[in-house]
Amino acid sequence: MNKSKNLLVLNLGVDADDTSLGFTQTWIEELNKDYATVDVITMRLGSNNLSEDIEVNFINKNEKKLSKIKQLIRISKTFKFVLKNKSYDHCFAHMSPLLLVVGWPQLRKKSIESTLWFTHPGPKFSMKKIILMLATILANNIVTASFNSFPYKTKKVKVTGHGIDFSRFEKTNKKQIKKFLYLGRISESKNVEVIIENFIRFNNANANQFSLALIGGPLNKQDEIYLDKIKKIIGNNSGIKILGKIPHEKLNETVKEFDCNINLTDLGFFDKTVLETLQAGLINICFNHDYKQFYLKEHQDKLFIKSNFNELNEIFEYVVSMDNKEIAMIAKYASINLEKHSLKTLPKRLSEVFFSR
Repeated sequence: MNKSKNLLVLNLGVDADDTSLGFTQTWIEELNKDYATVDVITMRLGSNNLSEDIEVNFINKNEKKLSKIKQLIRISKTFKFVLKNKSYDHCFAHMSPLLLVVGWPQLRKKSIESTLWFTHPGPKFSMKKIILMLATILANNIVTASFNSFPYKTKKVKVTGHGIDFSRFEKTNKKQIKKFLYLGRISESKNVEVIIENFIRFNNANANQFSLALIGGPLNKQDEIYLDKIKKIIGNNSGIKILGKIPHEKLNETVKEFDCNINLTDLGFFDKTVLETLQAGLINICFNHDYKQFYLKEHQDKLFIKSNFNELNEIFEYVVSMDNKEIAMIAKYASINLEKHSLKTLPKRLSEVFFSR
């Protein structure tokens, strides 16, 4: 416990209604149990039900986004305001390298050390890439969820696992695999069109007896263009539904209606959606071999794409042929290995990094 210490948290967004970012408030609340004070600077504030003692300072609100120059000015002013009124023992930057870079001079002035959490292959765009590289240099520590989920090699990196509130997901016993799911951001980096094209071929060859739903939505203009492309690929195919964004707190009641989640992200991603759906009892088909830790060797060979997305058809055929005993065996093994990614142990794991010196 760190009840004598104050923690400043930086993040991309606080929004209970966002499928991808809704979990951030559960992280904040869990950290708040462990520290005397937890305050937040966030890039975007939406609806939330955070405890009243948590002070949230925002750069943008959901209904209004400032220009880039105005955002930078506001970030700087926000750091000055927050650090003037309170002292902090550490700063935790969760997926927010920009906030860390802009605020770093003031953090340094106050002798506040920082830890950057980043779980992503890294940006391809030059300015975002430069910002992440600067944050990597400036942060005292870097934490990430898996061995391949931070893009740069540095001795600062520590693999701590995820922090997922598994209590939100009720495990259901699946008898057979009929209803497929893609859960996550609608983005080209997630290879959603590959899932859809392969599913259509598989379902057509099997008298259209299976279904696929997409849960999630776009985060930027490029994603919105990609979503339009996805809609054209689906066309009037009645076996595929786009359910859009679902508030994170309501995910359980929707996810438990499905049998199998498909995630075709490459090394570098370590999506919490895979771990959440595993907790809910769903089988997962994956491309990223970092997820193999949740499967026995015999199932790794059958549920993971080795090199070519054309292997998907064979994997589809395998999962729909599984009986309830095999499904239960896979779910049980995954459940045991999910424990080290639990939200309950996250504050302790992070604290060991924050105050390791």
